[in-house]
Amino acid sequence: MKPKLLAIVGSHRKDGNSYALVKAVLRRLDADFRIIQLADKKVDFCILCDKCIDEDCVLEDDVNWLLAEMRKADGIIFALPKYLDVPSKFLAFLERLNTIVHMRRHNGYSGPPQEPDYELIVDKKPFCLFALSGTGKFSKKDLRTVVEYIQNLGLNLVKHAYPPFIAVNVKAGDEKGEVLKNDTAVRQCKELAQKVIVSAKR
Repeated sequence: MKPKLLAIVGSHRKDGNSYALVKAVLRRLDADFRIIQLADKKVDFCILCDKCIDEDCVLEDDVNWLLAEMRKADGIIFALPKYLDVPSKFLAFLERLNTIVHMRRHNGYSGPPQEPDYELIVDKKPFCLFALSGTGKFSKKDLRTVVEYIQNLGLNLVKHAYPPFIAVNVKAGDEKGEVLKNDTAVRQCKELAQKVIVSAKR
């Protein structure tokens, strides 16, 4: 049975370079896959209502559905472009999920941990990160923040073989589809995604 990979594209631009890269990589792998573009989805800001302590998030957007899709997958690829920093919609998505984790660990917004080991995704699914920018340079600090947010959900980072190790830094260009001219980046992303498959089979 083929592993099920989920790719979450954090770009605000539909069918941009992040999507093109993920699609090209996944088509080269022996896996079933689904690509979700946050550009297509509604992601509201957390309102700190505390209701997610013991129920699903009450906001009527796509975040609960996205979480359900993450739980179905055997491995997850996150792809995001550099804007000023990390795309705001992608950060809002991670913030929403991490707020649920925080609320359930602390039984509310503040106070000592009641369930300090709580994780939103319980089976340590592997994940990797593709970080795209026009120059191929993405702040290590920003990447570490993203990785820490994702790990906090209960996912397990699969590292890249080259610096910065926590992600593939991809020189993507600015025009749609331009990233596909970067054969080295496509190859490295395929190699990292393959490592996610190997990890998922263990």
